[in-house]
Amino acid sequence: MTHAPKILSALAPVLLAGCVSQTTVESKLPDQNVVGEPAFRAKLHTERAAEYFKVGSYGIAIEAAQTAIQHVPGYAPAFNMLGIIQMQLGQDDKAQQAFDQAMRFAPNDPEVLNNYGWFICERRNPRDSMAYFEKALRNPLYVSPERAFHNAGHCARKSGNLGAAEVNLRAALAKSPQYAPSLLELADLLYELGRMKDAEALMARYLQVAPAPPVEGLSLAVKLARVTGDKSLEASYIQQMRRRFPQDPRTKEAIEGR
Repeated sequence: MTHAPKILSALAPVLLAGCVSQTTVESKLPDQNVVGEPAFRAKLHTERAAEYFKVGSYGIAIEAAQTAIQHVPGYAPAFNMLGIIQMQLGQDDKAQQAFDQAMRFAPNDPEVLNNYGWFICERRNPRDSMAYFEKALRNPLYVSPERAFHNAGHCARKSGNLGAAEVNLRAALAKSPQYAPSLLELADLLYELGRMKDAEALMARYLQVAPAPPVEGLSLAVKLARVTGDKSLEASYIQQMRRRFPQDPRTKEAIEGR
């Protein structure tokens, strides 16, 4: 087909909780055509903000993004980074203002659209987020469409539209077969739907690309090991949870067999 990918929808009555990685936001910088010394400095400080965000130094990241905006007041990548950081900090009003500015200065940038859609999904109404992912995916130059497809799948699942959730998660994996967040989310969805063999196959793929899975990945691995009756594998996953996530409620649930 030659047309751009679309987010597909289907009706489904059940609402399932999704598990998702923070890597589904775009911390790489959108493009904006600005030139000159101020633009160079704005880009440099925004890249610095992104690096500090990745290591959890949010205060320094905010300062760097704000410095970028001082150099170029309409620099969308810096507003995009501010939105991501402030959303992570739970400062939703400030995040909304930052994303509004990013959308104002770069209304068609797929990274901005994907991040704003994620914000709408998590903080407002997941149904309202779908249009932003779809618009991002219409851009033929979007270099990471698996992220928007994944977010569309997660948000469709969150709104109860399980058919659309599966379609979009599979679309993400068609674009990037080793994309860990979609492998895990789709495995979890199929487990909840009782499609255990498919879930097990996806989990095997997931564990190949995520050798140190987060707690939600280990929790699902424990549940699937119980389905297959593999006591040794179950014990191994629980031991990893004890060691790496001793205080997480899901570790306690796994130990108690829930």
